Amino acid sequence: MRIQNPTRRPLKMVICFLVGSTLLVPLAGLLGPGGGSFFSNTAMADSEWLRTVPVVDDDEIAELIEGLGSQSYATRVRCRQRLSRIGLAAFDALRQARDHPDNEIAIVARKLTSGVEVPWAVSTDSPIVQEILNEYGSRSVLARRQRIGRLAALPTMEAFPALVRLTRYEPEPKLSRFAAMALLAQPVRATNELRSEWTTANADANTAGSRDDWLGLSAYDRSLMVTHLQQVFAKDTEFSGQWMLQYASELESGRFEPEGWTELIEAMESSWDIDEGASEQNAARGAIAAGATISGDEMFRLTWLNAERARVLGQIDDASRFFTRHIDVIPPRTRELTDAALWAIDHRLFDVITAAHAKHQSLFEKSPSLLYASAEALLESGQPELAVERTEQALALNPVVNSEDPEQPQLHPVLLESHAKAHLRIAANLIERGLSDWAQAEYRKLIDELPLHDVESTTARWELSEHLAELQQPAEVVALLQPLVDRMEKDDDFRHKLMAHDFDYQSLRSHLDFQAGLDLANKGDPAAASERMQNAFSMNPENIDILIAMYRLDWNEEWKVDVTGQIESVLAEIDEDIDETQQTFRETGNGRPGRQTAIREMLLANFYNQYAWLVSNTEGDYDLALKRSIESLEMSPGSDALLDTCGRCYYAVGNLPAAIVTQRKAVELTPNSPPLRRQLKMFEEAWLDANPGKSLQELPEVELPIAKASPQELTDRQRRLGVVPPDGPLSFLDN
Repeated sequence: MRIQNPTRRPLKMVICFLVGSTLLVPLAGLLGPGGGSFFSNTAMADSEWLRTVPVVDDDEIAELIEGLGSQSYATRVRCRQRLSRIGLAAFDALRQARDHPDNEIAIVARKLTSGVEVPWAVSTDSPIVQEILNEYGSRSVLARRQRIGRLAALPTMEAFPALVRLTRYEPEPKLSRFAAMALLAQPVRATNELRSEWTTANADANTAGSRDDWLGLSAYDRSLMVTHLQQVFAKDTEFSGQWMLQYASELESGRFEPEGWTELIEAMESSWDIDEGASEQNAARGAIAAGATISGDEMFRLTWLNAERARVLGQIDDASRFFTRHIDVIPPRTRELTDAALWAIDHRLFDVITAAHAKHQSLFEKSPSLLYASAEALLESGQPELAVERTEQALALNPVVNSEDPEQPQLHPVLLESHAKAHLRIAANLIERGLSDWAQAEYRKLIDELPLHDVESTTARWELSEHLAELQQPAEVVALLQPLVDRMEKDDDFRHKLMAHDFDYQSLRSHLDFQAGLDLANKGDPAAASERMQNAFSMNPENIDILIAMYRLDWNEEWKVDVTGQIESVLAEIDEDIDETQQTFRETGNGRPGRQTAIREMLLANFYNQYAWLVSNTEGDYDLALKRSIESLEMSPGSDALLDTCGRCYYAVGNLPAAIVTQRKAVELTPNSPPLRRQLKMFEEAWLDANPGKSLQELPEVELPIAKASPQELTDRQRRLGVVPPDGPLSFLDN
């Protein structure tokens, strides 16, 4: 696709991380019977590991804590030093001592449990874990949250001991709960990544996995985790500790256990409720009121995360019932309701939408986004008439012109403009979700009700024309753009106004002529079509899709020779751009190396992609085109446009299985793109024609040398493009 210029690392010895964890041991100073350290950096058998859990005398700890208030300075110093050496084994007693009636004891206890003096990393942690936890306790709450998020991005078993450590001993309760949710989310994220590997197998083939590979964890891994969690949180009364014990039970059973979580949620509701003295604003924001110990946002995230865990484990009905049963935890805010609704639609959990609509009916009726989500759920569940009613209700919201009825209130022009922009955003979102008819109605509303010179009306015409072009409806595109281009050619003020809003006459005219040429070609008039296409390309030579259409236009030999010459000229220019870019960045030493590399790779990826797309759709060196396409993906992994090009290159060289799996990945990233889906259908039909009697399920397995983007890379790319990625049940880790 032309674009506009603009492994899991295996853990061989899991036990070594668990052995040295400070979760179950003092941080320093404990020796074995022979005078040696209880812990070594080497792995040991499970039974030996369990024997190394130290037994600390509770009476001794209580005596030491009382000694912190001694009248003797030497005694106070000795007790503090001893408690420091005992470390986290004395954590619970010290946490209780923070409210000691003796202020001096309480002050020292708070100091010892503040996390500042705790060496959070241990020698058996991997180097990256040690780097993340370096000086962890001295950092701000926000910085510590970010560190926990970094740990959550690591392989599950590598980060597990550290995250358990933070869940158990992090002095800030909300960070302890954040670490606990990160532990719950880690294997879910790992499983999603495992299912997106580059193979010809369907992404849904490994839906629930086997009980020996539960969420990407082996039975042995799970047994270690279960023992570890049960030992560490046996006496923990905090919410996070109770979550971890429930998690241990699920790791042991191999299933999500909704009843266990329901009991926990119901037990937390008394702490979640906002006090009577709390303001409505704080209640709406899900803030923790005085006396409460967990926020509404945390309850929502935990519930949504657990519904996702159930879904990933293949327990679809449990996921739907669980989220529906606790639908009241969704904050009464449009963003959270919309995100949860879209997630439910994506996974066909329509009961969740119905429950959310019933619970928050007034919010749904005021929000076009929520009404469209509800309509989509109705459409997918076989209720098209009711779905149409909801879309009409959504379309009527946010008027863009004032009523002619003098009895009706008149809206301020600024508010009307804001409404128009909201319709544009909604239409773009509906297109992304594959709801073309509803999106077109949104665009048509602006086109029909606003004057031609209005910027929002112009934007609606342009965006709708691009969508109709993707749907291969050139006559409709011409009908939309012709009045706009005619007005720009006659009205200088109008043209300058649109130029101030980034509308370029050359691009608009080129797009109009291109679509007019396609329409004429469809009507069997190649002479007129060639003239319009050539004019379109001369006005916008960067749009190589025009040149490809010219190459495919079946007219005469003279035309074919001329177009082939233009293709060779464009390819030579791209080669020059590549050489110039490489030379420029070799000679330029300005700026930071990282930024220079990023700019260089962005430019080269675009040039490589242009070359590959043009050649694979026309003629030239197909092998070089494939090589450059793969190189572009190494520089920018996970781009649907670049994957689309790579699929076409595999098709050009005759590797149909590779073309299909690559194109499937492009469609997976942008599932409702008509051009991507058309090309995938073409590849699949070509393979079926070449293999009579076979089905697509018999497609041979292939391994592709293509880099895979991480979820964070994909999210970052969306934000750079100005797209706000939808919030998901795991997105709290990235915020």
